[in-house]
Amino acid sequence: MSRKRRFITALGSGYLALIANVVFTAVSVPLALHYLSKEEFGLWSVVLQITGYLSLLDLGVGQSVSRLLVDSKV
Repeated sequence: MSRKRRFITALGSGYLALIANVVFTAVSVPLALHYLSKEEFGLWSVVLQITGYLSLLDLGVGQSVSRLLVDSKV
C-alpha cells in the first residue's frame, strides 16, 4: 500500500471515529437525562470527564504499540 493511500485511510478512519464519538454523545446524553436522576446524571458526567482526561494521558502510546506490532509482522 502506498504512503498516500495509507494517509487517506488513516485520515478517513480518524474522521469516522470522531463522527462516531459525536453521535454517541448526542444520543447518550438525552438517554441519561431521561433515565437517571439529577444526582446520578451528575456522577455519570463527572466519571465521563475524568475518563476523558485520563485518556489524554495515553499520549499516543496505544497507537504506537499497534503500529510497532504491525511493522514487526511485515
